[in-house]
Amino acid sequence: MKPYLLLLTVASSLLFAVSSKQDDKTGLIWQDNHDVLKVTKTHAKAIEYCQKLKLDGFEDWRLPTLAETYTIVDVRVDRPALKKGFEVRIDDRFWTATPFAGNPKKEAWRISMSYGEAEPYNNTRTYHVRCVRGSVAR
Repeated sequence: MKPYLLLLTVASSLLFAVSSKQDDKTGLIWQDNHDVLKVTKTHAKAIEYCQKLKLDGFEDWRLPTLAETYTIVDVRVDRPALKKGFEVRIDDRFWTATPFAGNPKKEAWRISMSYGEAEPYNNTRTYHVRCVRGSVAR
């Protein structure tokens, strides 16, 4: 009987696997599938990608702001400087939805998950994308 129980447990885990992670502190739900490793886009295409994303039965994904992205950064660790609990971990650069105030039409903030530092960069560069849904719990 025990082998059947193990098989049932494994099968149900695969059937109901999720590709996102909820941050218990903020309430935000983050994309956490292998596309995070593969997908790189320009800033405009990153925004569009998140808006069109259908994941775990939801269609209200968006590119996170710089402030939201910092909620998943853990500067006590590096490579990646990412909070524990994420399945997909990569120490590369990610776009945020926040435009750079000094040149908002041509630059936006990107964050490096190597050490958690942020810098504005030209919108035409390609970086990784990790979409988010929800709003920060107050």
